Amino acid sequence: MNYSNKKVLVLGLGLNEGGVGSAKFFAKNGAEVLVTDLKNETELAPSLEKLKEFPNIKFSLGGHKFEDIDWAEIVIKNIAIKPNNKFIEYAKQNEKEIETDIGIFLNEVSVKQIIGVTGTKGKTTTASLIYFAVKEKYPNCVLAGNIGKSVLDALEEINSDTLIILEISSFQLQSFDDKKTSPNFAVITNIMPDHLNYHKDMEEYINAKRIIAKYQTQNDYLFLNKDDKTINSPEFLEGLKGKIVHFSLNDLPADFIPTLKGEHNKINYAAALVVAKGIDVPVDEALRNMNQFTGADYRLQKVFDKNGIVIINDSASTNPDAGIAALKTYPNSIFIVGGMNKGLEYAQLATAMDEYAKEIYFIEGDITDTLKNLLQNKEKDKGTFSDFEILLNEIKKNLSSNSVILFSPGATSFNLFHNEFDRGEKFNNAVEKVFE
Repeated sequence: MNYSNKKVLVLGLGLNEGGVGSAKFFAKNGAEVLVTDLKNETELAPSLEKLKEFPNIKFSLGGHKFEDIDWAEIVIKNIAIKPNNKFIEYAKQNEKEIETDIGIFLNEVSVKQIIGVTGTKGKTTTASLIYFAVKEKYPNCVLAGNIGKSVLDALEEINSDTLIILEISSFQLQSFDDKKTSPNFAVITNIMPDHLNYHKDMEEYINAKRIIAKYQTQNDYLFLNKDDKTINSPEFLEGLKGKIVHFSLNDLPADFIPTLKGEHNKINYAAALVVAKGIDVPVDEALRNMNQFTGADYRLQKVFDKNGIVIINDSASTNPDAGIAALKTYPNSIFIVGGMNKGLEYAQLATAMDEYAKEIYFIEGDITDTLKNLLQNKEKDKGTFSDFEILLNEIKKNLSSNSVILFSPGATSFNLFHNEFDRGEKFNNAVEKVFE
């Protein structure tokens, strides 16, 4: 589409790559771009640095303004901004064209090219495993989506023959709903409570995930985790037209040894294998190539392994189920947990901490107080910290060899960090200073 001389407002720059990617895309395509955000110049410094080469990008920071919307022809909404936001409502009232980065992406590609992957947990890993599984047979394929950079950055690599493996969050799926479309191949890894600080309740969250299959036809395919009760319920499946293909642990050969640790990851391999088979990739080829994938950043990522000390960075663990899975993968570990709640229940994580953790170090935040109260074995509680270097130095004082330090917060931590990627990077920096 032609955006030359269009007045484009990027509403919400943020510190993830979405806002940056949108601003760059429209600037490169000749638009007049105005970027606005609630944060100020200092807080947004990392994102602003990435845009300094574009003279046709202007900024209006420290708060959104109605006059900026008056100026714009197209408003690009950051996915973190809720649909009922007063500035979005104002844009609607004034008949502005409202889009997201994923919406613009969908204008530029065909959904017939897309293998879409969503789910509460495992979507990044599953999408990455699919990419590795199929890239030998389909060398003209790309991995894009909610993977730490804007989907618009991938457009330069895409033509009409490109196979697109697209990881899609519940926020991004709203754009599919707006355009009344779903991917040709849709994968749902699982659905469990999450993002209840954004969605009003679990029903709304489930319906958001359902969009990935909502507009499929009888010529499309829906890959579902056979063991997930929510996505196999009659209520969820009612009206869905795609051909359903189930995946389970039984789809993995008995002698297959995956590169990624953890029982929870095996179902991700199974999903990727079944999808690869669905597009005619030989099983042996898919399995061999999947094992070239050593893991996504901040997802049970091994960041230190010396002198019998192993440190695991699982900063992408933003809900209690992820924390539980991490503990089961690394039992008897020194566990670092805590942060801010997003409307979720934490009793089961506390039980897992009692059962599996050797010692527990907490990160400052409201969920930390909840977990401390729920913890039965108070002797495991080694204190609360707001600084990773201080925390890791405290662990190091009495650290024995053959120890695993497991950082899996099980919560957000916007009180201390910009997002889980910023949190993960700062943890890695602290590890380097304390242990290298």
